[in-house]
Amino acid sequence: MKRIFFLFALVASTLVVSAQQSVHTGKFFDNWSLGIGGGVTTHTDFDPIFPLNPTAGISIEKQFTPVFALEADGTAFFGSHGLNNTRWGQSVYGNYNAFRGLWVGLNGITNLSNLFGGYLGKPRCVELNLLAGLGWQHTFTPHFSDKANNDIAAKTGLAIDFNLGRSKATTIRFQPYVLWDLNEPGNSYGKLAFNREGAQLGAELKFICHFKNSNGTHYFTLCDKKYTQAEMDALNDRINAMRAKAEADLSVKNKTIADLQAELAAEKAKEKTVIVNKTVTQTTTQLAPVVIFQLGKSTIDASQKPSVAMIATYMKNHPTCKVHINGYASPEGNPELNQKLSDARAKAVYDMLVGTYKISPDRLTHKGLGATDELFDENDWNRVATFIEQSK
Repeated sequence: MKRIFFLFALVASTLVVSAQQSVHTGKFFDNWSLGIGGGVTTHTDFDPIFPLNPTAGISIEKQFTPVFALEADGTAFFGSHGLNNTRWGQSVYGNYNAFRGLWVGLNGITNLSNLFGGYLGKPRCVELNLLAGLGWQHTFTPHFSDKANNDIAAKTGLAIDFNLGRSKATTIRFQPYVLWDLNEPGNSYGKLAFNREGAQLGAELKFICHFKNSNGTHYFTLCDKKYTQAEMDALNDRINAMRAKAEADLSVKNKTIADLQAELAAEKAKEKTVIVNKTVTQTTTQLAPVVIFQLGKSTIDASQKPSVAMIATYMKNHPTCKVHINGYASPEGNPELNQKLSDARAKAVYDMLVGTYKISPDRLTHKGLGATDELFDENDWNRVATFIEQSK
């Protein structure tokens, strides 16, 4: 049993490491594969009485990160085996079955090439994987009880992938493995063991087809540039400087950031419409943190969540304040799409403050203001959500 726990601990550790990769996670139906293959097995004693017996299998695989995948695996075993001996492949008293066994299980697959060498943006031509899983094994032995015919089994082995073509849409996988019958021989239910006497040594050659993803490829793609904490600090400093300059030069203490953008846009004679709602009964203050979004995305990256947490802490420390959230998009692309994207970004921040940090919805408002290039010189920094404190 210790080996089983070790295998699952190894799988869990790969999840943590792979989560650090800067890749687009994609949608649920991305990164699925279908595999069909065949091979041979023999008993681990290598006794001449145990011949090589053929196998055929099918698998469905979901890759969660460039390092870790789960595979639902089914394998059929063919050949003769005995009436009074549970070892597969042996003939006793002239009793034979052509279809002698079945394995169905769930395997964890760890890509060692990406784990130790890093993901390069597309699969390598040759990759090495570690495979480990648990499942159910049934032996089609005549006149045996169901208890004797059904066992818990574990599968361990390697998977050497040969990724073909420029698109990497197909893979040829050579997979040597050991299939451990954890109940046999002589182990009662509840006393599982890795025992060579109850194991099969196999090798399989599998053809794998990778379905096309929503990103247009058959594999994970790398994310855009990530901002460091130093860059975020510099960004906040620029925001504070802009706010101070706006208050000193334009005397707009009672205006929102949307008002400022409308005036700047008019001065520069750019064809852009900004809808402004002036609130003359309130004073407004722009709060320093901002949330930066990736191109075309409205989801909040892990690196941006501390900015939302700062706003939540501020609101909890100032229970009477109210905050308005403005969402923006950079000027690339269709104006209608940018408006929807800015709405979604403001709503995503609102949802996190309400759902995660339990800020009362009555204290929050949000609005998308479409595309802008007025906040910052770099377009990447104009894909933001900003916070404005409103107090009566």
